[in-house]
Amino acid sequence: MKKFLAVIVSVALAAMLLLSGCFLKGEKGETGPAGRDGINGQDVSIIDIYNEAKQHEGNENLTFNEFLQKYLNYTNVELDKKATLQAIMNKSLMSGVSIVSRFSYGSGYYGTSHKAFTGSGVIIDMDKTKGEAWVVTNCHVVYDDTSRNTFADEIYLFLYGQDLKDVNYSVGTDYSIKELGGNYKIPAQVVGASVDYDIALLKVTDSAVLKSSNAVKAEFANDEHVYVGETVYTVGNAASEGLSVSDGIISKDSEYINVGMSDAYPSDTTSFRVLRTSAAVNHGNSGGGLFNTKGEIIAVVNAKDDEADTDNLGYALPASNVKRLVQLMRDTYEAREDNTFVSGVRKAYLNVTLETVSSTAIYNTETERAEITEGVMVSYGSGQPALSYLQYGDLITNIKVVDSANNEKENVAVTRRYTVGDVMFSVREGYSVILTVKRGQSEIELEPIVFNSSYFKNYN
Repeated sequence: MKKFLAVIVSVALAAMLLLSGCFLKGEKGETGPAGRDGINGQDVSIIDIYNEAKQHEGNENLTFNEFLQKYLNYTNVELDKKATLQAIMNKSLMSGVSIVSRFSYGSGYYGTSHKAFTGSGVIIDMDKTKGEAWVVTNCHVVYDDTSRNTFADEIYLFLYGQDLKDVNYSVGTDYSIKELGGNYKIPAQVVGASVDYDIALLKVTDSAVLKSSNAVKAEFANDEHVYVGETVYTVGNAASEGLSVSDGIISKDSEYINVGMSDAYPSDTTSFRVLRTSAAVNHGNSGGGLFNTKGEIIAVVNAKDDEADTDNLGYALPASNVKRLVQLMRDTYEAREDNTFVSGVRKAYLNVTLETVSSTAIYNTETERAEITEGVMVSYGSGQPALSYLQYGDLITNIKVVDSANNEKENVAVTRRYTVGDVMFSVREGYSVILTVKRGQSEIELEPIVFNSSYFKNYN
């Protein structure tokens, strides 16, 4: 479900799994006698408590760090870690963008209407001297299959500090995006998008705003897996009020959810593999980065559970999948002489069904993490290319990808079933895939599978 910016709108929240892409903040209403619901209560901040502690001790020279150590039992090491994480979070803010997408509906004969949706994105590559940037976001932030052109007619990005609605920009009654008191709009275009994977790649070209900005790019994490309990934070345009940060942990390292991507067919759903996080995810966070404590992107936020009796159930698309998908989109776009955008992706496939036949968790005393290892077995081979190489019962233990010049592009141990599908995004025509399997009592490396044009499928 999307929420669009309007002058006056009433929002009904359905009890279902919602895309977190767009939001309109309404006025706060009275819900009961004063004080009963906390509406008229006053928030107390840690600074208020700190100032009270100074007065209580009669010591105006009590530093904030001394206060934290004395009253909250923080150690110097903990304070240093928190100061470092704050710096990392603030840098991540500089790679985030708020997104406003404008769609048109209807035909010229019946008249045209418009809507504007909001979301988030993260800069993953940039040449500031050229005013050029590549931005990843969710497909549903720039996609509506009931609109005239399916994808947004206009897309504008706003950097941190320049993204406050009704301060830096406004949305008019005709849903046009207007600037207030400065030139902050950064036009962007969709250069790659996949509904099936809910990812879109945007490109910014020759932006004067970007050239003069202090924006930075973010990096994807290299790790194939994340682990439960890892501290993470989101950067996104929550509630359409500009970029903000929320922190939490990884609650579940991998699961599947079904989300409705179609406004034309609301009952249709698409399945996504996601991470679950306790970090706050709200409407407008869609497309924003989920970062680890190194400031690396480990996922892209795309949904939340909006059931009335659930809390802290946010979902994000894993970086192991997204980074490869985005690179495929970029390579495909740059390979076209006219640089035209075509929706969907063309992905290599093995044409085989994989089954998880065992799953074990161990506590790794070196990494201090609970690590899951799955046995990934070939259960069915429906055709080429896998049929000539793999046999029923083979356990895949490693997947390697080399290009046509025999340069290694990927070499990944297969300890989870999803690994094989993620790595296949890196295969291009002419590349080879080399699988290592356990067959019977022996582990063998199979002959390279050379991928020709018939070993690719089109995905929406």
